[in-house]
Amino acid sequence: MTANKRVNQLERGCSPFADAGGTCASPAPCKRLQGPEFAPADLLLFLRENPIGDVTRALGLAKGTVHRLRHGYWPADPRKILQAWGRHKASRSVVGSSWFMRRVRPGGMVRHAGVDFTAPRLAARTGAFLAVTRTADGSLLAQTLELPSERLPLLPVAEAGGAA
Repeated sequence: MTANKRVNQLERGCSPFADAGGTCASPAPCKRLQGPEFAPADLLLFLRENPIGDVTRALGLAKGTVHRLRHGYWPADPRKILQAWGRHKASRSVVGSSWFMRRVRPGGMVRHAGVDFTAPRLAARTGAFLAVTRTADGSLLAQTLELPSERLPLLPVAEAGGAA
């Protein structure tokens, strides 16, 4: 009888974790070497919207790498890809908007690029400075610097006078 008991014990593993009630945790996953866990959203959009040849030339990556990136592959060490993407973005960067300072002239006028602009309630701020920027549609937007701050869409004087 003891011989049969030994045979049955040998069917399981020999480590202490193989005993009844023992646990064996799986090994920890490999830690990422560098960089984010997923590809940046703007990179994925660029990969999807452009032909493979254009992407390979723009980023300086191999076609196979670009194909794998398009299909969801993201390496454990993406430094080369992120550096290429950073160089590409830097070479194509266009400053969307920058803020500049303008003083409100008498009558609530703000002069920019040789054209007078105005906004409602701007005459009360004569002599004050405004931060002005271009919006996406090309018009001007002013922000007061005193508290409470207020944003004012600026209109060319000809349009503002014709609208009244």
